[in-house]
Amino acid sequence: MSDRTDFAVVKEFYDSFVRGDIDAVVATLSDDLDWRESENFLLGDRNPYLSPAAVVEGVFGRIAKEFQDYQAGPTELIDGGNVVVAVGRSKGIMASTGKPFDAQYMHVVRVANGKIVSFHQLIDTLEIWRSQQID
Repeated sequence: MSDRTDFAVVKEFYDSFVRGDIDAVVATLSDDLDWRESENFLLGDRNPYLSPAAVVEGVFGRIAKEFQDYQAGPTELIDGGNVVVAVGRSKGIMASTGKPFDAQYMHVVRVANGKIVSFHQLIDTLEIWRSQQID
């Protein structure tokens, strides 16, 4: 059990992601994980991701491949105890088309015993889809 608050765990998760420190991101994740990307989103095709390794391969690895100049830090974190809601924007360039995207997102993150046990993403899938389209 950790002395850190659940909010601090989630803040460290996002701070590490923004820094590009994937090892530190993974350190915040429980081995017993339920991670879900939005339905109808290109990373949602393998839902649910049930381990940190699955997230690294199926989410982070694909972000590095599919997106250029990617940024996704939250603009707001809402502390609900063991549930933290992140609100922000996912921005970048779709590698396959060269088109930019700027999609609003919300994440619902649950923490237990000092680790993230659940991550549920909701994102503007239409904005992402538009950036995938070849003119």
